[in-house]
Amino acid sequence: MLNRRLLRTKAVQALYARKLTADANRLLALDHIEEAFAPDLNSMEFQDRTKLTGMKRLAGITLDEFIKHGKPGDDEELPAQVINVARSAFEAYQRQTNADGQKVVRRVLNETESIHVDFVRVLSMFIELAHQAKIDRERRYDDPEAPFPKDGGLDSNRVIQVLQADKNLEQEIIRNGINWSNEMGIIRKIYKEALRKNAEYEAYCSKVDHTAEEDQLIVQYILRQVLLKHEVPLDFLEQRDLYWVDHSELIRGLAIKTLKSADSADTFELAPLTKDWEEDRFFVEELFRIVLEESDQYDLYLDEQLKNWELERIALVDMIILKTALAELIHFPGIPVKVTINEFIEIAKRYSTPKSGKFVNGVLDVLSVKLSKEGIIRKSGRGLIDNK
Repeated sequence: MLNRRLLRTKAVQALYARKLTADANRLLALDHIEEAFAPDLNSMEFQDRTKLTGMKRLAGITLDEFIKHGKPGDDEELPAQVINVARSAFEAYQRQTNADGQKVVRRVLNETESIHVDFVRVLSMFIELAHQAKIDRERRYDDPEAPFPKDGGLDSNRVIQVLQADKNLEQEIIRNGINWSNEMGIIRKIYKEALRKNAEYEAYCSKVDHTAEEDQLIVQYILRQVLLKHEVPLDFLEQRDLYWVDHSELIRGLAIKTLKSADSADTFELAPLTKDWEEDRFFVEELFRIVLEESDQYDLYLDEQLKNWELERIALVDMIILKTALAELIHFPGIPVKVTINEFIEIAKRYSTPKSGKFVNGVLDVLSVKLSKEGIIRKSGRGLIDNK
């Protein structure tokens, strides 16, 4: 089932993508300024290139003041044209960056929802592989150089038969647009190169009768050691999902739980991706929104804590992780401090530099104590569990 660490990771990914788009939009705004102060080569009037270059430089500085503070600096001698051009560039920057921010949040949420599609796809692969097994067993002539036992097969497996008969699974396959008709080549390749060459599956196929436990064991084995491990199906799944590395553990858990319920049609149930998707969506959107709104304040907290560090040398991902952790520490009173710190340490270890885990740990440990004493971090309910 969907866990909070993955949701926190999605918020960090969205903030990182938003920062990259903001940087790109700043360059576009500078292009706007460059164009505004470019010499008019068609004009018959004298073009003071030195003056234009100076105004362009001032407009670039003013743009950065707008971006950082929402207004130009206190220099009263700035020409009106410089301020107007910088403001126009900033407004275009702001519009595009806000639009991009909304897009990246939608994208990461769509990616999260797509985990369910990949989970259903893995289950449907079992059905398609069982069909290949049936064709294989019904074939009258086998390859004498590569004989394969036909006493049993995936098509006679009780668990697979439950999957094949379940109408809810069939509807989910259709609803999520999973259709193997144009990709039977990959199914045949998985069957021939991954499944038929597997010693455990070959041993299973050498017996006519199997217990319910044996049927369950072989299906779980195929899931873990074939579909999610062999290079042929793994390459296919990774190409379908750019974040397969992040999502695969959850998909594996959902599939294991679902297959375990498939001992009979009466007990079968598709494991849900989440108990409450709206709550999960809100969590990601709130973390994203709060970090953007409170970013300047978080800079002040971090600047004081990191006064002996060269901030330019701190990895961008680390800064985003720290700010996202601060958003959770301060604005989610029901989440214990230690839970937040431990979760973001693990995210830093996985997605940033080798030393990021210790760095994030050290900063958050000190800041959490300081901000708690100042009353900025206030926990309630379940959030008080580890703070007694």
